Amino acid sequence: MAAVTLDKMTKVYDGATEPAVDGLDLQIADGEFIVFVGPSGCGKSTALRMIAGLEQITGGDVKIGERVVNMVPPKDRDIAMVFQNYALYPHMTVGRNLDFPLRIAGVEKAELESRVDNIARTLQLTELLNRKPGQLSGGQRQRVAMGRALIRKPAVFLMDEPLSNLDAKLRVSMRSEIARIQSELGVTTVYVTHDQVEAMTMGDRVVVLNGGELQQVAAPEILYNRPGNVFVAGFIGSPAMNLWNSRLVDADDGALGVALGSQVLPVSAELAARTGLAAHKNKDLVVGIRPDDMFDDGAVGSTIVGSMKAREALGSEVIAHLDVGVSRVIIDDPDLEEMIAEGVTPELDFVGRFAPTSTAAIGEDIQIRFDVDKLHFFDAASGLRIDSDA
Repeated sequence: MAAVTLDKMTKVYDGATEPAVDGLDLQIADGEFIVFVGPSGCGKSTALRMIAGLEQITGGDVKIGERVVNMVPPKDRDIAMVFQNYALYPHMTVGRNLDFPLRIAGVEKAELESRVDNIARTLQLTELLNRKPGQLSGGQRQRVAMGRALIRKPAVFLMDEPLSNLDAKLRVSMRSEIARIQSELGVTTVYVTHDQVEAMTMGDRVVVLNGGELQQVAAPEILYNRPGNVFVAGFIGSPAMNLWNSRLVDADDGALGVALGSQVLPVSAELAARTGLAAHKNKDLVVGIRPDDMFDDGAVGSTIVGSMKAREALGSEVIAHLDVGVSRVIIDDPDLEEMIAEGVTPELDFVGRFAPTSTAAIGEDIQIRFDVDKLHFFDAASGLRIDSDA
């Protein structure tokens, strides 16, 4: 196994005016499972392909272990890769697909059989060794593709959207399967996905990219609870965080408050002190609240009035679309820009995730309680998080 170091790794394609990957700095620990995520065209697959040697880097260095591999061919980098398509040999059995890399490398028969047996047990393929790919389900074929890559015992395992061709139910089961296998084998793994649910449920750390630039790298819970900038706040989470342009103003009894359209949310002195908010009074801010931290339970607290425009009763929760007198901020996301260009209007209403017992009806004005201790504050000019503990 080996660590991976990306030192200002850059890729500029011929004729391009902007880098596809722009000075990416990242330390990936030996045995770590790290996930690259971001919108279409953010540079995540390009970064993976540069680690693999399938794309020539324009600037910076890629190190696997202690070796700079910029000019090392893919076959000599001690990496293994799994793509969206399984690329299995249809005329070979599962066993022959698994042992193919070892036969090419001239591994002795006893060692070959032992490694096939071990990887088949790890991937739960033992009962399928005599079948051919056409007789397997999508999830089984994906496990065979993984096994063929891992049987070589690579230093680094690279996966480029390996679950994108599977149906939704199978993707859920394969997420936990891949995470289990990676943990059991302890191989350094870099995984690329456009699906943030995959990213948040699988990675030890998640790398968020946009426009070729690193936005934040952190454990999933930190990305969710302490996003470093407006883009990460608006990208991570489903439904997305509600973001709005605001200012810090005077509320009742000399306290500070956050403007939400014509309404004001009081901010506790403790929160103001913890985040250093007082220094930003009367300055432009972007404020955020997760749908999970909005309630219509009638409890006493910081409330505003909003109108229910639509509701989705999902059994375990009610997703409420709310008019609160101000539109949400839309992050700089190429996927959203493409939707807008195609005439699809992005969601501008606030979204709350209410309890399944919510009785709020469409068209009704309701009191919406915000957990103000869960507010997120960002500088409007830089987009960076405002938090003295950050």
